[in-house]
Amino acid sequence: MKKMMFVLLFLLAITLLPGKTHAASQMQITNELTNETESFVLTNDAVLNSNNFEKVLKIANSNKVAANKIITVPKGNFPIKDTVQIPAGVTLKGQSQAMMPLFYMVPNRLVAMMTMASGARVENIILDGKNSVKAVSQNHNGISIKGASPANRIQNVVIHNIQIRNFAGNGIYLKYTNNISITGSTPTQMTIDRIGYAGIAGYSANNTTIRSNRIQNIALTSLYNEKLSPATQNAINPASNGAKIEDNLILNNAVWEGIDTHHGANMMIQRNVVLNVKNAILAISITLSNNQGTVSPPKNITIQFNRINNQADYTRLKIAKLPQYKTVRGIVIAGAKLTRNRDAVYATGIKVIGNHIENVQATSSNNGAITIQETQGAQVTSNQIQLEYTNPNEKIYSKISKTNNNAIAIIRNNKQFQVKYNLIGKIYTGNRATATISFRGPQNNGEPNNAKTQNVTANKVVFYRNYQNITLQNIKSSGKIGWLLVKTISDNNGIHVRKTNHY
Repeated sequence: MKKMMFVLLFLLAITLLPGKTHAASQMQITNELTNETESFVLTNDAVLNSNNFEKVLKIANSNKVAANKIITVPKGNFPIKDTVQIPAGVTLKGQSQAMMPLFYMVPNRLVAMMTMASGARVENIILDGKNSVKAVSQNHNGISIKGASPANRIQNVVIHNIQIRNFAGNGIYLKYTNNISITGSTPTQMTIDRIGYAGIAGYSANNTTIRSNRIQNIALTSLYNEKLSPATQNAINPASNGAKIEDNLILNNAVWEGIDTHHGANMMIQRNVVLNVKNAILAISITLSNNQGTVSPPKNITIQFNRINNQADYTRLKIAKLPQYKTVRGIVIAGAKLTRNRDAVYATGIKVIGNHIENVQATSSNNGAITIQETQGAQVTSNQIQLEYTNPNEKIYSKISKTNNNAIAIIRNNKQFQVKYNLIGKIYTGNRATATISFRGPQNNGEPNNAKTQNVTANKVVFYRNYQNITLQNIKSSGKIGWLLVKTISDNNGIHVRKTNHY
């Protein structure tokens, strides 16, 4: 018996010696040219692993049968020396969510760990950049997907159920892409964490699906070069067009926006949970110098059914509410102002519907839960704002939920907008008059002769059935007990604007 045990222990020991491999640490693939199955080992040798990846990916790329273009990687921690370049139509995947291989680079360099060509797919893997993320380096990305130009895009790429962490640049970087899918079966299965710049950064990224990610921020925008004219800018770096950003957890971002598009068009942003993010959801423009307006204002953006800083979500997800992650802007929509003729380049096709927003501690009198500026035809309807109640004397930050200055702020040039059916709780305004809905600038119907806020004509503007004094407790009351109809719209000096129609 003792002799048998000794033999078993000896066999186990030689199997696990450094540099040795066994069947579980092999990638296998059918080579259609030779009709043979070839095996490639993965060890603790970064050079060998990169060489073997290059070989197996080359075979997969040359194979014609779809099943022979799939590479399954065993579980383990594998160093690599060079960027893994996944060819067109090839799939790289771990065996399962419970058997995910982890890749890291040796020596650690500030380059992309993985690139993907059209039709490529990755799933069930972990990419670890092994970076302390003390400074931003835009080249240090988990996955980089870059087309050659707006006319030559990388397209039809799938990223599913992977983990990306510890990169000084971006978790996933997109440029000149079309139809990229970045999804998780659940947000805990698709995580991007501890990233220097953006969890997902998309520049001229069209028709992007981002669903069920646990991430710190998402930005679909366009590269901006101030040396280019607006026409050239739009030709070389067009705005991102077409996106579904839905069911994501956006967490713990003390610096940037949670979900952001500069100049984006045709986007649906819905059912996301945003907690501990400085600027929650923004669809805005860069205003150009010399009164040029903007290269492209936001167009056809729907922001609906998102939850920002809801206490129930903090509790459900076991996320700490911390002061360093204070939210100062909730949802912001902006076109671009034109100072010379007092008009604007308007954001159009904007819908802000059914969002539940809490605890936006705005530091500017122009901000609050929802801000619109330079918009035409915007719809702000059926939102719930600051229904959680906090004792005014509460000092413990984690127990405080309050929104400062404005529930809905209408800034500068806006016309033909609708503000309807919004339910609003207590808004903290310091010594100023309470203003649940406020004008914060002139020209709010877009007419150049409106020099003073209090003279707004409200031509084709609708304020209808907005209520205040709402709490989570009385919102369910069948008789609307305690609800107060909003009948006063105020400007930034507390002067009430009475020439509004359809309360």
